[in-house]
Amino acid sequence: MANYFFHFNTAIEPSYPFWDHGAAGKCHLDRELIAQDLGFSRIDCFTYEWANEPMDTLNARLDGLLGGLQHNDCLIVHWAFPPAFNHRWIQAFINRVHLFGAKLVFLIDDMASWRYRPILPDPEKDDLDYYLRDVNVNLEITFLNQADGLIVHSEAMANHLKAQFALFDQELMGAITWYGPSVNRIRYFHTKRRFDQGVDYAGALYKAAFLQQLPNKFPLNIYGARPEDKKLAENKAIKLHTRVDPEAISQMLEGSYGLVWDSESFPGVVGSLGQYERYNTPAKFPMYLSANEPVIVWSQASTANFVKDNQVGLVLDSLDQLPQAVQSVTEDQYQKMIANIERISPLIRDGFFLKKAILDVMDMIYVHAI
Repeated sequence: MANYFFHFNTAIEPSYPFWDHGAAGKCHLDRELIAQDLGFSRIDCFTYEWANEPMDTLNARLDGLLGGLQHNDCLIVHWAFPPAFNHRWIQAFINRVHLFGAKLVFLIDDMASWRYRPILPDPEKDDLDYYLRDVNVNLEITFLNQADGLIVHSEAMANHLKAQFALFDQELMGAITWYGPSVNRIRYFHTKRRFDQGVDYAGALYKAAFLQQLPNKFPLNIYGARPEDKKLAENKAIKLHTRVDPEAISQMLEGSYGLVWDSESFPGVVGSLGQYERYNTPAKFPMYLSANEPVIVWSQASTANFVKDNQVGLVLDSLDQLPQAVQSVTEDQYQKMIANIERISPLIRDGFFLKKAILDVMDMIYVHAI
């Protein structure tokens, strides 16, 4: 038995897709490095687009990629596949992995259909037939159900997947684990944070309308500022930082807290991407924690229980609570948060939670035959 992870490359030189768009590239890099720590070997695949590729050509290509797999090997693949690969390619890939007798594990990076509809339809109120005919939803259900195991963001995501499968009269496989706070690999050296340095937000201000409704004197540090942000930040206690490489941002965070929030309006969480945080673990979350920075999250987010259980930040019902919540924290309370984070942040940086999830799903597949 050998263990592998599948690496997609989009350039003639070694690269990670979407490195310059948000944190997706770094997330892939970190997870693959963690798999290497556990002894997984890398299988490279160049991303190409050929909609009408003949099946004999495609099968020959997949034989070249996957021909080293043997019975009971384990292959971890990020879900979702790069957009260049169509549904026919993905199905052929899954078939080939199983033809060689290997076990296929999807490590969920994103659920595309949840981004625009994170809340499942109510069979008593909504048009369930319309939802069941949705091509994007159908394809995700079809492909994920052919895996031997899944590693998802959170227990909430696992439960939501089970409920979604049930709408299709299908049962989600039992070999499913979650990586919770996830991983952010950095070498971190920094003096202790102070409790009165404002709030950090990784992202562009012009895309975060909810931040613009906070009091003008509330201190914010924006990381990923665009030219459009300059006008919005005028006459406010906002410090703009242009986008930097995702490997560097953890070293640059200046604030007392890192905000993990997404909404189309203020003060509540409105919109599909905000509701999506009920299930996913945004890359901002381990990024802040890896930098020994307390986090601020929505009370309904999948990350809220981790924050409360480990006392590593603040949990808010709505964003209008933010100024008072920050102001009410004493220096002694803040230093206790820092002490808790300093216990957990090495685990985030070393990928402990993802390593555990990988080993747990392999235990389910190989030891308990789930």
